[in-house]
Amino acid sequence: MNRYHGKDGGCTRSKNATILAAYSNDLDEYDVNVLRSSIVTNNWIFHGYSTFANIRFDVKVEEEIQYHSDRFSFNASMTARMPDPSLGYKDTTTGSDVFNVLQKFLTNKRAPLCGALVYIVAKRYPNDKALTDLITHLRDNHVFVYIVAHNVRSGGNNPGALYEVADKTNGFCIFNSGVNFWVSVNELGYVNYRPYQFQSQKFNVSGTGRLELPVWQTPNPTQYSEQMLVVIIVQNHSLSNFISLNYTIENTDKSFVFVGPDQSSGWPRFGTGILAQPQLNGSTDYKWTIDYHYSNNEQQQIETRLYSNYYRDFLPLPPM
Repeated sequence: MNRYHGKDGGCTRSKNATILAAYSNDLDEYDVNVLRSSIVTNNWIFHGYSTFANIRFDVKVEEEIQYHSDRFSFNASMTARMPDPSLGYKDTTTGSDVFNVLQKFLTNKRAPLCGALVYIVAKRYPNDKALTDLITHLRDNHVFVYIVAHNVRSGGNNPGALYEVADKTNGFCIFNSGVNFWVSVNELGYVNYRPYQFQSQKFNVSGTGRLELPVWQTPNPTQYSEQMLVVIIVQNHSLSNFISLNYTIENTDKSFVFVGPDQSSGWPRFGTGILAQPQLNGSTDYKWTIDYHYSNNEQQQIETRLYSNYYRDFLPLPPM
């Protein structure tokens, strides 16, 4: 086994991980530049990531993944490969080849796989159904897949495949559209700042109710505060039958209470994703409650993720 490919116990966190930015050729150039900028302008990521990669997909002639050892060549490469409609499929039936990108990445010999972050911005949905082998290979290497998918598809018919790949790798998938689509793309970069995931859960719900998560602490061993990343995905598909979701994070003596989503605090919901960055103390017990309201009793999925600056080994992966 070489240093690029880990499996099971062979994959442990290191300071030499990879970030891959993959984006559909069907997107607006503005949204791709938001993705590029969220990586290039973030100095923090260069403390833990040694390889940066990019690829434009959903083109008639498949392109190769570009690998770089510095942000300057990564920036130049993405800038030179903006969406070009003349290169695209020009139909609404062809499915996205985004999973071909993941297969290429998994078999590469140039970039470390273990603990890699894959950021995907999708406009066209895949048609793929059989995903077990792909997901298994991603999980063997603890590759996190984070996706922002446009509600208004340019082609393809299986948005659930995007959600499934993200979910099974402890990543997340946000569906959004309209004038705030770029915000969801930009929020992908929040993971760069707080790379250590220390909670990942999924709940099957319906109708109206409350989730009360078990009491937890951050990985911060001190009593000082740090800015955490809190993620809630309110549905496992584009918004449908959704009315509201509100949450509260508070310490057990209720001397600290953080509520959301809250426009005034700067952490509202965009599409199916709620991302917030509250200041939480280390060595402190916290409770997290989530109140949800859907318009009918169809089963929905709510996902929660928590991230910190303090080291945490890989979490157990969800059942296949």
